[in-house]
Amino acid sequence: MTAVAAAALESSSTFARQPMPAAAPPSIVPTAYRKRRALGDPTPLACTVARTALDVALGAHGIDTLTRWITPTLRTSLLKQHSLARRARYVTRGDIVVARIRVCRVSATAVEAGLVVMEGDVAHPMAMRLEACAGRWLTTALDVG
Repeated sequence: MTAVAAAALESSSTFARQPMPAAAPPSIVPTAYRKRRALGDPTPLACTVARTALDVALGAHGIDTLTRWITPTLRTSLLKQHSLARRARYVTRGDIVVARIRVCRVSATAVEAGLVVMEGDVAHPMAMRLEACAGRWLTTALDVG
């Protein structure tokens, strides 16, 4: 056996004798969490929230239909506006329809929408922010003009 072959055999045998590193424990993945599907287009919800919120702010209907899609802070401010409109005996000037809407995704979990909502012949500009919360869209900011 040549010196080179002997050195190669000796180095390979010392390599085989080295202890193997301990395997890392498998990472624990919680199985209790449900996988949520991706949230859909928020445009129809933004239109519905805008129409109903304007209806509530003008004193026409109750706020119960919006409770699922707005934050408690927004609910409180809409209730105040609803009360003021009722005391002033405001009468709506016609059907409430969304004339225009522009939706812009500002992050992976938030969108902002600008709307023009018509109350008969009167235009009301609106702006809102919807954020993903527990697998659904939630309106976190609403400005009615």
